[in-house]
Amino acid sequence: MREMKHKTVVFCCAWLLGGTLFAALVVRQDKNGHIVLSNTLDRVAGGKNGIDFHAPARSHAVPAHYKEKIQTLTQKHQVREDLVIAVARAESSFNPFAVSPKGAVGIMQLMKDTARQYGVINRYNAQENIEAGVKHLKYLHDKFRGNIPLTLAAYNAGEEAVSKYNGVPPYRETKNYIQRVMKMMGMSYALSSPARLKTKIYKYTSPTGKTIITDTLPGEIGGTFEIIN
Repeated sequence: MREMKHKTVVFCCAWLLGGTLFAALVVRQDKNGHIVLSNTLDRVAGGKNGIDFHAPARSHAVPAHYKEKIQTLTQKHQVREDLVIAVARAESSFNPFAVSPKGAVGIMQLMKDTARQYGVINRYNAQENIEAGVKHLKYLHDKFRGNIPLTLAAYNAGEEAVSKYNGVPPYRETKNYIQRVMKMMGMSYALSSPARLKTKIYKYTSPTGKTIITDTLPGEIGGTFEIIN
């Protein structure tokens, strides 16, 4: 009987990992943290052709093996470790099987396009998922010049939304997300004072010696300029 149980567990794991057999498979986690596989969709939200994961109460503890991965990757890509940990905790509570109603998958909740952007083959693979999330946070952090609220807003709502509103989008979900993640980082965020993109101010000196202070450089620069803000 013990051997049969072992074979059943191995078969289920192989079934879960074999990307062609995901259809109609539901992955649940019970209150004790045990993984439960089922082919029924009773009382489970989400589509019938994907994997849905219902997590238990979230824990603030970072699983040791994920913490080691994050430490290695944040050092490699020069990203704040506390930022990555807080995002992972807020997104999935370090749940590699988490799937959002919008289709985001894994620990860092990667959408298909984001995963493809960073070469992820299997979004359920924790190593691939975390590294792609770290790379994306690095990209957004650099793009928004180290502004944490804007970085988080872009991660949650998309960088296009941040650009459209010239700051944190007026979405309650996004504002609450920023506040929650920053609180985990030991930082505060005032919902009434949204962060905005900082406009660059240039000091431009034309070939004739004329000095101009502007936020827009001429199409063809014949003189010299410097950023003064």
